[in-house]
Amino acid sequence: MTTVSITSNDAVQQSASAVLEVVATNPDFNQPALRIRQAGTRGGAASIRIDDPNPDIEFVESDQIAPAGKYEIAVQADKLQLNGRNAGNTAFETMVVFQRLAAGGNVGIRTATQFGGGQGVVAIANATLAPGANPTGGGILYVEDGALKYRGSNGTVTVIAPA
Repeated sequence: MTTVSITSNDAVQQSASAVLEVVATNPDFNQPALRIRQAGTRGGAASIRIDDPNPDIEFVESDQIAPAGKYEIAVQADKLQLNGRNAGNTAFETMVVFQRLAAGGNVGIRTATQFGGGQGVVAIANATLAPGANPTGGGILYVEDGALKYRGSNGTVTVIAPA
């Protein structure tokens, strides 16, 4: 049984409008605009649940120039995606995707579909620009022309797996 329910049957709304808006208006304090506290001790209940044909949560860093600071967590066709706004600020681009186990259990980095028919695989898209500087205290794993490569902190590039 629901304690409080807000229902809207408005006509077509602009994409920026909402059924409910929570606003924290004091710019001198950095406090949450919404806090959810669950008293349950057994787990299993969702603190936030979204039932929607295309559920997503969008994060917009409001003190940045578009498209900087625009990200979303979305669910599409059995995939949980972490997306970032594209340079033209016209759409989101997939950064990382996770498939449910029953749908393949794959993980994609900069790809949502290139799993080669595999299940339980990690797919990495080609780097748009291979690293040109040495990392400090670590290394960089990337794909270039289909070859899996590693660049260490001393600048050595090792081909782990050729294309």
